[in-house]
Amino acid sequence: MSTTPDLEIMVFNGVKELLNYVNNQISDLERRIKEIEGMMGDLKVKADKYMALMQMIEEIVGKGQQLPLSAAIELTGLKIIFDPRPIDEYEALDESRKAMVDRLSALTKVRDILDVITKKLGDKAEVPILVELKMGIPVKIIFRSW
Repeated sequence: MSTTPDLEIMVFNGVKELLNYVNNQISDLERRIKEIEGMMGDLKVKADKYMALMQMIEEIVGKGQQLPLSAAIELTGLKIIFDPRPIDEYEALDESRKAMVDRLSALTKVRDILDVITKKLGDKAEVPILVELKMGIPVKIIFRSW
């Protein structure tokens, strides 16, 4: 088992090519975050109604009562939910959105650093580079030759 999970290496012809890659990743994440936020907006009303209904049922039958929930099974680390409650869907979307926003923030910081490198070094930064990525975010740049 690897001690450094989610690491990969990519080769780029220079910092500008890496910058284009990062910009594309940022654009894709921004688009996907907006899509998720739209889905969350649609689900929010359903989730709120569901939670109000659940609270009413708890008041009627008592808080200690076990209420039937959606069926879920887990197979080798993969959770499968059948007939999800609106709150299940909303929470899954919100959790993913938060992780994507964090990744977007990290990529934006990397882009800012790459901008400085390209401005300071210009064409001198256009040499082959190895880039180590962790979960899609550059964490190490190795300039292969000068």
